[in-house]
Order: sequence, then C-alpha cells, then structure tokens
Amino acid sequence: MEATFEDGFLINEIGSIATKADVAITELIANAHDAGALEVKIVLPEAYNEYIIVEDNGCGLTHKQFTDRWLMLRYDRRKHQGVFVSKLATNTTTAKRLAFGRNGIGRHAGLCFNNSYEVETWRDGTSNKYTISLDSGTSPIKVDQLPSEEKQGHGTRIKTLLTKNLVSEATLSEIISARFLFNPEFKVYLNDSLVSLSEHPGVIREETINPIGSIQLKLTLIDSSVVAKNTNQHGVAFWIAGRLLGEPSWNIKGKQVIDGRRSFARRYTVIAETDDLLNHIQADWSGFRNDFTGISVISDEIALFVRTCFLELSKKDIEITRRTVLDSNKSEIIELPKLARKEILEFIDQILIESPDIKIELLEVALKAAINLEKSRSGIQLLYKLTNISPEESDSMNALLDEWCVSDAMNILSEIDTRIKIIDAIERLSSDSSVDELHTLHPLIEKARWVFGPEFDTPEYSSNKGLRTTMETVFKTKFTKGQFINSANRPDIVVGENQSISSLGLDEFHDELKLTKKVLLIELKKGGFNIGRSEMNQAVGYVEDIWHAGVGSSQPFIKAFVVGDTIDPKVSKFQEIRTNKENSIGVVQALTYYELVKSAEARLFSLKEKIESRYESINTEDLLSELTGNPTQTTLKLASAS
Repeated sequence: MEATFEDGFLINEIGSIATKADVAITELIANAHDAGALEVKIVLPEAYNEYIIVEDNGCGLTHKQFTDRWLMLRYDRRKHQGVFVSKLATNTTTAKRLAFGRNGIGRHAGLCFNNSYEVETWRDGTSNKYTISLDSGTSPIKVDQLPSEEKQGHGTRIKTLLTKNLVSEATLSEIISARFLFNPEFKVYLNDSLVSLSEHPGVIREETINPIGSIQLKLTLIDSSVVAKNTNQHGVAFWIAGRLLGEPSWNIKGKQVIDGRRSFARRYTVIAETDDLLNHIQADWSGFRNDFTGISVISDEIALFVRTCFLELSKKDIEITRRTVLDSNKSEIIELPKLARKEILEFIDQILIESPDIKIELLEVALKAAINLEKSRSGIQLLYKLTNISPEESDSMNALLDEWCVSDAMNILSEIDTRIKIIDAIERLSSDSSVDELHTLHPLIEKARWVFGPEFDTPEYSSNKGLRTTMETVFKTKFTKGQFINSANRPDIVVGENQSISSLGLDEFHDELKLTKKVLLIELKKGGFNIGRSEMNQAVGYVEDIWHAGVGSSQPFIKAFVVGDTIDPKVSKFQEIRTNKENSIGVVQALTYYELVKSAEARLFSLKEKIESRYESINTEDLLSELTGNPTQTTLKLASAS
C-alpha cells in the first residue's frame, strides 16, 4: 500500500509561484542568487508559444545533486547546505551572501508558464538535461532525463514554452528592480538589458532599532517621489538579506502604521532592512509567517519611527496652516475673553497634532464652530447670571478667581460632585434588602474605594489576571450557589446567597517583575444583614487562602472589609492576621453602611451637608444612570413600555 497524489498537487503546493509571473521569475532569480551566480540572464518573449529562458552562471548540479535536491519536495536548504549561498573557487565574490531559499519550492517556478519545463545544469565538465512535467498517482511530477553532454563551466538553464501568464518586459523589469537590493557582484539581465536593482535613493533619515532580543532592523525613510513610478512602492518595505518581502504597505499584519491617505504616506517609504528575520517568513516570500508574534512589537517600533519623522517633516507646514487659519479669524478671536482665547488656541493645536495634514478649509470650519461655541458659552448666559448675582456670591466669586484658574476649579468641583453623588446613592440604597447589590451597590462601592482609606485613592488599583486566577481558586468551592461575573468594566465579583465579594490589586515592580503587592477585598452583605462572628471568621479565612494561594509569584498584603447593615456587639470589628509574630499578612475590618457613608462624608469635609439642596431634587434612577453609565431597571421598564 502506498500514498498517491491528486492531479494538481504540486500546483497547490507551490501556491502563488504557479499562478503569478512576477513571483515565479523572482523565485528563479533567487535560486540563481543562492547558487552563487554572478549573472542571471532572462529571455522574455512578447507573445505566447515562445520560450521563456532563465540562465545563470551559478555552481550547477551533478546528476546526484539534482536527484537529491531538485527532486526532493520541500527540500530543506539550510539543513543540507547551510545559511550561505554556494560558492565556487572560480567565483570572485568577496563577501558571504545569505541564501533566500528555505523550502525548495521556487525551483518549480517554470510551471507558472506551462505544465512542463526543461532544466539543463552543468558542472565538472558534464551537462545534464531533464524534462519535468506535472503528473499524479504515485508521483506529483514526471521526470525524463535526456542524454548527458560534455560542457565546460558551471550554471543552470530553465526553459519553458510560454502558454500562460504572459507579463510585459517593462512590468517585469520594474518588479525585478524593486525586489532585489543592488549588489555589484550580482547582475540581472532582461532581454540583454541590465536591470538596475534598487539602491534606495532619496534617503531622509536612518535609525537602527532593537525591538526584540537580538533582532535588529535598520530603518531608512525614503522620499519615494525621487524614484517611484506608482504608489505600490509606498509603505513599509521589509528587506530581508537584500530581498524585498511581499509588497510595501503601511499595514503590517493588520496594524496600521499611518493612514495611507495622508500626503506623507503617499510620498514616503520606510525601508526596514535586516538579516535576522529569515526564519519567520513565508516560503514564497509573500510576507511573515502567521505564527510570528514578534511582528506586533516590530510594527509598534516602526510606527514610532514613522510618527517622529512625520511630525518633524510636517512641522513647517503645520505652522503655516495654523497662522493662515488664525489670521483669517483674528478679529473674532480678539473679542473673546482671555481664557476662551487660550482654549481656542489649544483646540487648534490639538487638531493639528492629530491631523497635521488637515485641509485648511476643514480646519477653518472647526475654528469657526469653536469660536461660536465660546461666544455662546461665555456670552449671554454668563451676563445673565452676573446681573442676578448676590453681593455675597460676588465676593466669593472674586476670591475664587483670585486664587484659581476657572478650568482647574471646574475639574476639582466635578470630581467632588461625583464623589458626593456616589455617597448619596450608597446612603439611599444600602438599607433596601431588595436592591441588587451585584449590579447596583457593588459597582458604587468600588467607585468609592477611597472611603476605605487614602491609600486606595489611586487608579492603579485594578483587577488583573493573576488576581482573577487566585480568586477563582479560593472561591470556586466556597459558594455552591455562586458564580464569577467577568466584565471589562469592573473586577471579577464572586456572588453568594447573601453577599458579593470583589478584589482589586495594586501592582508594583520588584526586580523588574510586575507583582501584586497589595489587595483590597470588599465583601458586601445584603441590606438588613447583621455581621456576626462567623462572617468575620469567614473573611479571615479568605485572607489566609488568598495569601497562601499567592497572586502570580507574589504573596500580597490583604486588607478586607466586611460591610453590612449592622454589626453584632459581641464581635471584634478589627482583626489582624499573622503567619507568625513578625509577619502580618492582612487585616479584616467590619463596617456598617452608615459608618461607610459618614466616613466618606468626613473625608469630603462634610460638603454634602452644606450643599444638601443641590442633590435632594435628583431622583434615584437618574443618579444611578449618571454614575454607572447604564440605565437602571426602572428606566429600562419605562423605555420598553413606551
């Protein structure tokens, strides 16, 4: 019993090499390069049913080498011949060349133009000739050997009667020129004319980056308007060992380096040269392999290089655009208050930073809209309020403006306003046993984690993968009716029959490793629930379990808070957990919702009491909608009813 081959197996095996003339010719040139050739001569016919010939003066093959290499599908060149090109004593090459070949499929590129091709290869005084054609059954190809002849020198000649995939001389010349880097010891002739290989003229800036490990890339910004005949040459062009990989593009494996519609993108090209990525390319040189994850980091580094170049080269144009637009609206801008003028200028600068090549007409529209907005915002309404202001409020405003910038004061007041609203919402909902603490109360408590102490008032406290894994390990067997709620908007919450528990971690760097060093554990009991000794002991167990389980490779300090409606007077409200006398691993503290609210109000200097009327008129549904960013259940019911 033996395996057989379906019709067209080899065509499918070699992919685009069998269907695209430019890819096929490129592969034949690359094979000649890897054979140590100094010259490649291509005869390209103008019409079908004439012969296309590719001949080189490389090392050639003996009959045994032809059998072992040419006829072996997926021949591993690096394994059998090494990473460098073949070199004969008669060749004059002074430097080693890295070989392009990897998988032994380019040699069959003659099948792009016909279902068969002829090979003549000679060395050591003998020339061997073969005819190779597509086949099926026990072999995907049929090989007929012709009589050997005496012949001096060395080289290989591939000859095919062209019956499909005709390409013009001009197109092929341009393609060859763009895909091989200039090397004085490697020349390509097309119909007796020397093809000028790429020399990367128009260099604007060069930089070498080291994005991953030992991989280095030389980045060169090229003004492609110097040589480019079409936009296909614009983008990031990867040159691996002197050969172009795929086609230049501003999109690298799905990541956009820069918007290709920009004038910068239509004019410039980035050359990324390296010898360190040969192991990560597709066999047909169409691009990088799908399993090469490092390309994401490389594309980010290239994007940074491109943006730096973009801003530098666009600086003069940006300033001209800015002055033009501002000058044309100068009279209206001068009439605005000083703060408004400052905001207008910052607005225009931000647009130009994000879109340096924005059209003047569009920028002018944006500026006029901003001016009208400032007039509306700072005009009639402000004048009306000033005419109705009391003497006491006038003195207060004057004192405020003496000490504060208005925008700074607004930012601070907005933050205070949000915190007061959070406290108000917790106070309204905490005593109601019907409230869904998972989707309503718990998210509010997490937003108010500063209530548990000033050390928690930092955005660096967040959920992380290590903490989620630890939480799952600790709690999955403790709640028979529980579940984990995974959300991008908040940490994982474990849901029990009468409580919900969430955790947040504070990451720190230790010996260049990011470790979770502190954990805030919040256990909320349902409204009306009394915290007893068993609840406190259970919380102590949680702290011990989490510490022993660890988060990643760390054993963090854990602060746990159990929050309920009341606390049993016989229960100790504060417990410290130690593994021994010297090592404290965490604390557990019981709090009532009332104490939580009063503590929060105290931390805000009792401002809520002083401006109580501002919040009394806000109904609970609107308050929750503003704080959570989601409509409440009541709101949803009303919406569905309407």
